[in-house]
Amino acid sequence: MSNPCAGGSTPPGLPSVPVRTGGAERRPGRRRLILVSVALAAIATSAVVGNALAPTLLVTHPLFLLALNATTRHLVLTSTSVDFVPYLVAGLGRRLLEDPLLFLLGRWYGDDAIAWVDDKVGGGRLLRALQRNFHWVGWLLVAIAPGGVVCVLAGASRMPTAVFLVLNVAGTIATIVALRHFGDAFAGPIDALVTFVGDNVVVLTAVSVGLSVVYVVRRRRARTGTAPAALPGRGDDG
Repeated sequence: MSNPCAGGSTPPGLPSVPVRTGGAERRPGRRRLILVSVALAAIATSAVVGNALAPTLLVTHPLFLLALNATTRHLVLTSTSVDFVPYLVAGLGRRLLEDPLLFLLGRWYGDDAIAWVDDKVGGGRLLRALQRNFHWVGWLLVAIAPGGVVCVLAGASRMPTAVFLVLNVAGTIATIVALRHFGDAFAGPIDALVTFVGDNVVVLTAVSVGLSVVYVVRRRRARTGTAPAALPGRGDDG
């Protein structure tokens, strides 16, 4: 999933009025909402920086690369150069950073948060169908694909916080362990690719930075207002 946060004010489409959830009104204080928005913006920025500097960091500081942006691609490429425990800790910590915050946005704003997701990352009928059936498939999605949209839907559907956290953590650990095993199974080709990156690190980093600049410029042009332009998921995981 793509990522929506780059501002410190209320996200567009999320009005600062109470939203009814299960017969009760829940309204976050403006200070809490600003803190969540700023945190999501910082996470989205770290993802862009990680992507931009990925070739250099892959060769020189692979663990730091995971701390900035633990995408599937980065987890596979660093699987042969980082010891398992720091690999798991960095990957798990980075992948779980934004999920509870997005869950909170869904819990606080309900249907307004879902409409915001639809406006920013699309989905239309598919998103609405997923919303209607989330009570059936939500637990599975949170465990295996907890991107920005899924986390917002989990909050909006009033999934119990403890259930969300257990599924999110357990599923993320399982994913990281599976990617580690994949890396072990294909260690030869991965090491060869990392060597190639090291031999061409200057050129590849320049290209990566250029692409990241283009991405940021396009995102800024697409933005409306001063708030995040897309829901943060895994830093545009690929």
